[in-house]
Parts: sequence; C-alpha cells; structure tokens
Amino acid sequence: MARPRVFISSTFYDLKQIRADLDNFIRSLGYDVVRNEEGAIPYEKNFRLEEYCYKEINSIDILVAIIGGRFGSVSSADERYSISNTEIKTAIEHNKQVYIFIDKEVDSEYYTYLGNKDSDFSKNIKYAHVDNIKIYQFIEEIRSLKRNNVIHAFSSSGDIINFLKEQWAGLFQRFLQNKTNEAEFDALKQLHTSLNTLKELTDYLVSVNANNSNTINDILIINHPVFKALRKEMNWNFPIIFSSLEELRFLMAPWSFVMLPSSDKSGYVEFKNDKGRVNIYVANSIFDKRNDNKLLPTTNLSSNELVIKVIVPVNNGADDLPF
Repeated sequence: MARPRVFISSTFYDLKQIRADLDNFIRSLGYDVVRNEEGAIPYEKNFRLEEYCYKEINSIDILVAIIGGRFGSVSSADERYSISNTEIKTAIEHNKQVYIFIDKEVDSEYYTYLGNKDSDFSKNIKYAHVDNIKIYQFIEEIRSLKRNNVIHAFSSSGDIINFLKEQWAGLFQRFLQNKTNEAEFDALKQLHTSLNTLKELTDYLVSVNANNSNTINDILIINHPVFKALRKEMNWNFPIIFSSLEELRFLMAPWSFVMLPSSDKSGYVEFKNDKGRVNIYVANSIFDKRNDNKLLPTTNLSSNELVIKVIVPVNNGADDLPF
C-alpha cells in the first residue's frame, strides 16, 4: 500500500535531536521518512551529493523544513542559498506540500532584521541568533510567496509535532469530505446525463414517428401532467385519462361542469359548474387545433398553468361546493 513520503530538511548537527524526534513521530503515523543521514536517498557517482537530495524531492509528498541559527553548506547551484534553502525552493517549485518551522528566537530577531535591513549601518549589525544574514534574507523571500509558505515558530520538537498533528488531521478530514462531495457530484452528474438522454430519446422517437406515432404518443400521454393538475383541483383521488378536449368534456359532465363556448380567461377552455360556484380553466395550448383538439403528448407549462380553479362568490350562501 502506498504511504506518504515525508522529507525532513534542515542543517544537521544543530538540529540533530529535533530531526530524530520528527522521524519517530512521522513513522508512528505509518508514513515513510526521507532523511539523508539514514541512507534514504540513493547516491550515484555522476553528480554532487546535494543534487540527489534535490532529485529525491520529485518523489516525495510532503517536505518539513526546520530553520535554525546555522546557515549550513552553500548550495553549488546558487551561492545565495544553502543546501537546505534549495531543498525548500525545489519542493515549492514542484508544488509539494511544504511546512516550514523557524526557531522562535530566530523568528523574533527576524523582525529586527526587517527594521534595519535598509539602514546605512545594516552591514555592520551582528545578529545574536544566526551565523549568516542570508538566513533572514531567505525567510523574507519565503514569507513573500503568495502560497505554499506555511511558517510556524517553534521552541521544541513538541511544538512542531503538535502543529503537524493538527494540520495532517485537517488534511485527512478534508480528503474525506472531498470524497463525499465527489460521490454526490458524480451521482448528480449521472442523473443529469440520464435525464438528457431520456429527453433526447423522447425527442428522437417523436420526430422519427411523426407520421405514425400513435403508440409513442399513447405512452407519453399516460404520464401527461395535466391529469395530475386536474385531479388536484377537482379533489379526485382516482386516476383519470383523456385524449381529447371532447373526452375532457364528457369527463367533467358528471360533476355538473359544462364547457362554455368561450372563456373569460384568454388561452384557456372554461368549464362552469351549473350551480355557478366553481370555474375550472384548462390551458387551450395542450390541445391540437389541427387534429380535432387531440391532447398533445408534451407541454412546457407548469402544473399551476395547466389547470386553474376559481371559486365564484355566491349571493345567498346556501349552495354547497360540488366536490
């Protein structure tokens, strides 16, 4: 099973114990640790030893960098940086997850450096907690990055370990949440695809069978939304079906509704109860005027637009609603 590979980057002798503490902590999580003093980096004869450290960063997942008061060995790639500095820069350039920890005393004195770096006497300042001003110059460069520059001050290895525990627990929780979101997104995407496919199939069947589409239309009409809308307004709890305006007229007759020759609501067929208490309006556009007012198999109207019920006030208040 693949495990995260964590590279520990720092000067060696002054931070030897902290490196060992971090090694034990990271291994306790089941992760692989990459430390050059442990032989975890394979070396060959063709390049400088430090270059193999930089190459190894390509295959890691996380780099934990510790900056103390020693600058360390100068990088052969760029004399402005130490080997440890270059390891950090390489990890950032390769978009690895980077955590940088700075000794608390070094971090405090860094702000003294910032306040004096542009003064006339800056070159004469001797800093108490670093052996080379390039350490502060590098910290300034890292802090100026717009991303992937998590920096935390520490007093002991325990500070680093506690910080990493919180960070890695948060990353794992986010990973699980993203997996949940991905599953929900995939389900919605599949549903959307299925609906589009169904619509395309329906449109295709209707277009292909335009001249002999009785069977297709019958299938579509069975699920026509006007039936549900009319049942709701009429308070019917039984299924209904009609295939034309004439059949609708016969359906409404037992409930004392008469279809009027003209409607007072534009775009609708009006059915008036003979007691004058209720008017039912059915959208005229769902019927095919060119084909004996047959019910069209599809409509873009909503349920509220398909059927409208209007209760008409009465004068004597004696009559009851027919349903």
